[in-house]
This record gives sequence, structure tokens and C-alpha cells, in this order.
Amino acid sequence: MPLIRVVRNGQVTIPKDIRDQLGIKEGDFLEVEPTEAGVFLRTKVMVDKSDALKALTKAFEKLRASDKVQQMDETDLNAIIEEAIRAARSEEGVKGGKAAKR
Repeated sequence: MPLIRVVRNGQVTIPKDIRDQLGIKEGDFLEVEPTEAGVFLRTKVMVDKSDALKALTKAFEKLRASDKVQQMDETDLNAIIEEAIRAARSEEGVKGGKAAKR
């Protein structure tokens, strides 16, 4: 297991082989969470608000256009919302990072 050092202003360097394995690139965002075992880092994707709103609007238009809207359950609705989120992340408005990993 690699050993890393905390330097000025609390900065650390994640070893290259780990960054490559997780797909972490320069400029990516990481969420830091303290745990009982230590520190947990999670990659995060930043989505431009206007791109997210466009994707959600498209999803709701798709929902309104569906004649099965009354028959949809929560799982169907969640699938449409998740599709909108994926679409927003894939557009140019994505700022850094890969999809969140856990």
C-alpha cells in the first residue's frame, strides 16, 4: 500500500497507478469524507446548471408525451430522471471528473 505525505496547505498526491485505475484526471473534483477508518475520497461530477435544466426539461417533455404516464410507477419515473442526469453529464457542461464512484 503506497504511503503519501501531507504537504503545505493539506495537499496530498494520489499515486499515479491509483489515479489511472480510478480514472482520476487533473482538474477532477473529489469529495472528502471522514470515516472511522480514516478518509474516504469519492470522485464527483460537476454539471452546469443550465445543462441540467435542459436535460430535465427534455425528460419531462418525454414524460408528458407518454400516454402511459398514469401507469408509471416510481421505478419508471426514476429511470427517466436518471437518464436526464446521464444526458446532462455527457454534454459539454460537465466540469471535471467521472461519474461518482463508491
